[in-house]
Amino acid sequence: MTDTHITLLVEDFRSLVDATDQAQRLPALEQVFSKGRPRRIESPTANHLRFALFGFEPSGALPVAALTHLSDRKAAQRENGYWLRTDPVTLWADMAQVIMTSYGFADLDPYERNEIENCIRSVFLSEGLDFYSDHPERWCIALSEPLEFDFTPLNHALGMDVADALPSHPEALFWRRILNEIQVALHNCPVNIRRRQSGRQEINSVWFWGGGFLPDAAPKDLVDTVYSNHPVTRGLAIINDCLLKNPGQAGGEDFSQDGRSILIDWMPATRYAQEELEQLEILVRQLLGNLEDKDDSLAFFDGSGRGRIYDRSARFRFWRRKTPLVSMLPVSATK
Repeated sequence: MTDTHITLLVEDFRSLVDATDQAQRLPALEQVFSKGRPRRIESPTANHLRFALFGFEPSGALPVAALTHLSDRKAAQRENGYWLRTDPVTLWADMAQVIMTSYGFADLDPYERNEIENCIRSVFLSEGLDFYSDHPERWCIALSEPLEFDFTPLNHALGMDVADALPSHPEALFWRRILNEIQVALHNCPVNIRRRQSGRQEINSVWFWGGGFLPDAAPKDLVDTVYSNHPVTRGLAIINDCLLKNPGQAGGEDFSQDGRSILIDWMPATRYAQEELEQLEILVRQLLGNLEDKDDSLAFFDGSGRGRIYDRSARFRFWRRKTPLVSMLPVSATK
């Protein structure tokens, strides 16, 4: 029987720990961090880390949009072309600056989301741009030619003055105009008028980012099976011909049919950090149970690339006592 190597990626792990009761004990997670040996994969962002885990050596801007489109298409067709993410965001303005305060749809119901989507779609249609909404909360557009510049990634643009986040390349003037048209259309959209009158958050713009072509497969097959709902991870799994499974299945699997290398990209299903950390504790407990009396290993990483390797030797480090997670994590984690 071959050894099984499981990699568990929890992008916002530090944030989950910081947002919960620090006195709460989480035995399985504490076991991994107290007895596992440290490991670091240098990655400027969590998406760069995802590429590295599949065997890529990424640098610069990543083709997030192309992978997103591939992941979200029901038939997962590998369509050529240059893709650009176009995600709904909320901007807040004062006398001096305009700040992106959030992205996604917040508390909008499906009917309101559909109204916002149709409003934005009409602007793109008038510009002759193909707009794809295969997923209700993340969208893409297809371009006939690649851009000669990069937009600021969405996570980095959050909290920035939009004037600073927008590219200064001459060709970006076209996209600034498109943004202005979308913002005007959304300001006049009935759903936003209703929400504005009732003091609720509006979706008043979009953010372009993640442009690029679909990459070729990685030079080496480092992952056999992937459990994930993350669009970048799912897209990478598809182009590398990995077996792709629902992440909800990971806790109950014995992985006997999943090959030697398994990647679990864990994403919170709710907005409640305490609940999510408890669910993560259950998953890690189940994974550790699968490792008992085997030569299998578990690699745990957060989005910064910091992590622990828990293997057979870790189980015999009896002198390392479990301590609360907050005392074992670095003060801050770069995403």
